[in-house]
Amino acid sequence: MVVCPDGQSQCPDGNTCCKLASGQYGCCPQPNAVCCSDHIHCCPEGYTCNVGGGTCVKQTNSEILPWFTKTDSLAINSGMVVCPDGQSECPDGNTCCKLASGQYGCCPQPNAVCCSDHIHCCPEGYTCNVGGGTCVKQSNSQMLVEMLQATVGVEKLRFSPNAEVFGENPNEI
Repeated sequence: MVVCPDGQSQCPDGNTCCKLASGQYGCCPQPNAVCCSDHIHCCPEGYTCNVGGGTCVKQTNSEILPWFTKTDSLAINSGMVVCPDGQSECPDGNTCCKLASGQYGCCPQPNAVCCSDHIHCCPEGYTCNVGGGTCVKQSNSQMLVEMLQATVGVEKLRFSPNAEVFGENPNEI
């Protein structure tokens, strides 16, 4: 099967996916076909669409053929996620991640983050700490705070219940 660019429809082998007027994909019964601008017809490779004449014209010698009508595409099996290569699939709820080999693997998390080592992945909202072998939640991270020099020899402050507002009655401290 040929997976169409929307990742949701497919055409039989030897067909070409062509967009229909509805925005969905249809199948042209020719490999590497030319999709006509009327979004209904198509022509074999090496031909151009003559929409006004309803024909296909060969670019090299002006040979004329009748054009082909697209057929409906088939829905890809639900329950599967199609990977960007258009050939690999992962179970629903998984994320396709590229492996070191260039092929795709399946991360068992939806909308996961694929790690740069091409071996691991992290749940959505996390970043990969490949060196530490962990996933770090982004919302819990914060900027480092620079420490200030400690002061030597400062007396310990005491709390006085007689002070009306802290700092307003320094004699009570």
